[in-house]
Amino acid sequence: MRRISSLILLMILVGCGVAAPAPTNPAVTSVSGEATNLPPDSTKTSLPVIMTGDPNAHPRLWLTQADLPRLRAWASDSNPMYRDGLKLVAEEAKITMDAGDVPIRDCGSTEYEEFPTEMYAELFAFMSLIDPNEAARADYAQRARTLLMYIINIAAQGPAENDDYLCPETQSTGYPPFRSPRFFTEDSNRARWHGEAFPLVVDWIYPVLSASDKAAIRGVFLRWSDEIVQRAYHHPEPVGVINDPSLIADTAQVRWSGNNYFVAHMRNLGMMALAFDANDDPNNQLRDYLNNATGAWLYIFDHLTRTDSKGGLLPEGFEYSPQTASYAIQFLLALQTAGKDTCGPHCKLTENPFWDDFVTSYLHSLSSNPTEDPNHGLVYQPAWYGDAQSYHLVDFINAFGSLGIYDQRTGNAARLAKVRWIETVTPPGGAEGLIERVGNPNDFRDAIIYFMLFDPTAAVASDPRPSLPLDFYAEGMHKIFSRTSWADDTGWFNFSLSWNFIDHQQADGNHFEWFRNGEWLTKARTGYADIAEGIASSEFRNLIALENDQPDRDPSDWRIDLWQRGSQWNLVPTGDPNLVAHSLDSRFTYALGDATNLYNSENEATTDISHASRSIVWLKPDTIVTYDRGTSQTANRFKRWWLQLPTPATVNGNRATMTTAGGQTLNVTSLLPAGATLSAVNIADQQSENTAASDDPMKVRLRIDAPGNPQDVRFLQVLQAANSGVTPANVSLIQASSGNYAGAQIGSQVVLFPINLDQAFATIEYSTANAANLQLITGLQPNTGYTVQRNGNNVSISQGGSQMSDSGGVLVIE
Repeated sequence: MRRISSLILLMILVGCGVAAPAPTNPAVTSVSGEATNLPPDSTKTSLPVIMTGDPNAHPRLWLTQADLPRLRAWASDSNPMYRDGLKLVAEEAKITMDAGDVPIRDCGSTEYEEFPTEMYAELFAFMSLIDPNEAARADYAQRARTLLMYIINIAAQGPAENDDYLCPETQSTGYPPFRSPRFFTEDSNRARWHGEAFPLVVDWIYPVLSASDKAAIRGVFLRWSDEIVQRAYHHPEPVGVINDPSLIADTAQVRWSGNNYFVAHMRNLGMMALAFDANDDPNNQLRDYLNNATGAWLYIFDHLTRTDSKGGLLPEGFEYSPQTASYAIQFLLALQTAGKDTCGPHCKLTENPFWDDFVTSYLHSLSSNPTEDPNHGLVYQPAWYGDAQSYHLVDFINAFGSLGIYDQRTGNAARLAKVRWIETVTPPGGAEGLIERVGNPNDFRDAIIYFMLFDPTAAVASDPRPSLPLDFYAEGMHKIFSRTSWADDTGWFNFSLSWNFIDHQQADGNHFEWFRNGEWLTKARTGYADIAEGIASSEFRNLIALENDQPDRDPSDWRIDLWQRGSQWNLVPTGDPNLVAHSLDSRFTYALGDATNLYNSENEATTDISHASRSIVWLKPDTIVTYDRGTSQTANRFKRWWLQLPTPATVNGNRATMTTAGGQTLNVTSLLPAGATLSAVNIADQQSENTAASDDPMKVRLRIDAPGNPQDVRFLQVLQAANSGVTPANVSLIQASSGNYAGAQIGSQVVLFPINLDQAFATIEYSTANAANLQLITGLQPNTGYTVQRNGNNVSISQGGSQMSDSGGVLVIE
């Protein structure tokens, strides 16, 4: 069994046609009986479902009684999603349980288990609701109850004091099963991977549970809820404060709400409170935790998505943010189906534009077309950010599937169609592998969500991307995505200048990436560092490295590693970077970022970098020009420029050339500083190699060192891409005779940058090597008039006039 994150709908209820068994704990026996195939009802749609008004109705988490006829109609052998997917998963799960593997082979740890008991209970509970055969539903209900109560009866003994229990399955020592003090709190991976299963099973089989069952479950849920509120990873503080601006006054608390553990605990806390009826919860003691889940946890997370994660991208990147998003959506879905989403705009997914941007930013984060991968079939290349154990796109079904189910209920047909297309086409294996993904899921929850997402009577969703613009800016994380076309991969450029404050972020302020004709020419070399060193440093991004003061740490400390590499600081930078300006144009993409704060750390008393900024222009489709400024307060400290590559570069003077596996060439011309040393770096230290992501196409690097370790330096590089056999255009340095500007001419195109960011504007005068049909003057005041005078190859620019700079301060001369 593979593994993943959380979701969907289970078990039995009054009026569902399931006989309530006696409140005992009998051994489960399999019920064989041919399920009746109900033909799909063409009049049934998945938009929208009217909720029951009964506050004691079950199920009410992720689905309601009104959904059951439709879902049972979908549970037909005429529906391949069911016949070759969910049904097969459920039948195999029954065999596993009947063989005794579940629950006996579950060590009950906080980490990975091959047979997580609650995952099986969740699947059985869902099948007890949607299987078209009444006898089968009753059997599934009993299975779910048996597995749930197996865990609950053990957990009810309370946290264990000793961790010397030997698990027979793994021969590993730890706490007794399900009794670790952190089983459902702190940084328990099991709680985030499968935590939704407990409240879902309770809700879905609520009528099957006896009074004593519910009392035992409530006791465990109360303890777990208190442990979450008091001890969970970066839990909201002050504890007990809800719906108060003081909760979002601390930027650190807001940003840590984007952590995957935080959001998983929010989901678990809220859904446990939603699962119980008032009659079974004296004094509403458990149910009152919903106020904490919505008024503290969700209140903070919602604020993050409207500010520092505005634009659809969460901070932890592609390794964890899909999970984080899924936990949030699953809780919001539960609030909606339970009729408890009236606690403010933050309690309604429909009230937050982040979730539309979540879909849009995902599409912009992928290559236009998939490529063939020997291990995963057809795969889209992701613009990865954050930690990575392996570099390949994962299936976002837990996030997008949950979002689609929400959209089914609320009538958002447009976004639902996008989500269905995404989940059909973009996961590894593409459309051809869709049914295989359902039948061989990472987690049983995957199969449940896939089944709920895809109405077998609905039309096949069309590609939504042609209606999207070619450029996208995610404001909160300061990420720019730009491409030449959705139809092909002629050119795709990405730029990042993110704040860096929480787990799983990497030193990527002012980093850029370039994809062309189905191949990465350059991108970050991704990985998963032990803490935040080595592979997570700026040395493995396309950035400048600047030597700073040495921190007062042991030689083996991760911060010493970052200092030695001249890296930006992960977790402990002095402050945030500043995206000073950017322009998105059909002819070019431009960004100007000040990353000075990222290179310094007041926390580590390393504050010698007085300036670090980058201006960058992508001249679509085949040229990138970078201009980097680096200044230290102390002389004789190294300053260097890094570029990640898939294959080794050949260096000849101030030019380096790399040829991809597909035959494309990338030519790098170093124009500044004069006398810079170019080196092909084809090996990395062993620790960085050990922690680098598998399958990452970046393997080697180009390094450019400023001669003499100057206190102040400017790096000017021109990157040109070409097909095999094509000679790139000539490149020459341009230095303004007046106005303190410098740049490059590439064939008939010119790009100029301000040498200093704080310089006052003066008339700019410069000469080009030959006639230029496109000239970009960057770093000017936005939306300001200028006068341009041209005399042959001589150009003069003065302030005031009718030729306007754009909103990013770029003056275009044609």
